[in-house]
Amino acid sequence: MDNFGSTDSDIKSLLKLGLIIKKENNKGYYDRFRDRIIFPIRDNRGRFIGFGGRIFEGDQPKYLNSPETPIFQKGRELYGLYECQKSMRVIEKVIVVEGYMDVIAVSASGVAAALAPLGTALTEQQIQLVWKLNPEPILCFDGDAAGQKAASRAIERILPLLEPGKTVRIAVMPAGQDPDDIL
Repeated sequence: MDNFGSTDSDIKSLLKLGLIIKKENNKGYYDRFRDRIIFPIRDNRGRFIGFGGRIFEGDQPKYLNSPETPIFQKGRELYGLYECQKSMRVIEKVIVVEGYMDVIAVSASGVAAALAPLGTALTEQQIQLVWKLNPEPILCFDGDAAGQKAASRAIERILPLLEPGKTVRIAVMPAGQDPDDIL
């Protein structure tokens, strides 16, 4: 990425937001989300607070989120939260899935509203956000080793928080499949 047409103020803003990164040789910048499909992340009021990116080829990390900022802390937000809140007017079920594509597929199916943690294990703060929407959400992580590990960690975090009127159900995917495959 060159600096053509960019002011110092623009560059500083893009750096602060984590959209660009300074090159190692300090000669220019590059796009943090290059070669990725970009997913905007909104807070519960619909404001854009960050981005997530998914790569389809290459040896880079599969998912990449915006860096932590005063307005974006991935352990406190859920992908699809704003849209899920709106869907709850018509759809009663809430499913917590692993990633952006699963949220989009489940939500588009009309079967349930969907949410996903942002590249982290489901945190206590995220669980509380989910329970505000539905007291009995369904956890539905992928049927691979990573999905099973994510489900186990989520259960460990949820167990101490369970109380009357706040619980979860768990959907176990067949080996190697994810919610999109089932839909």
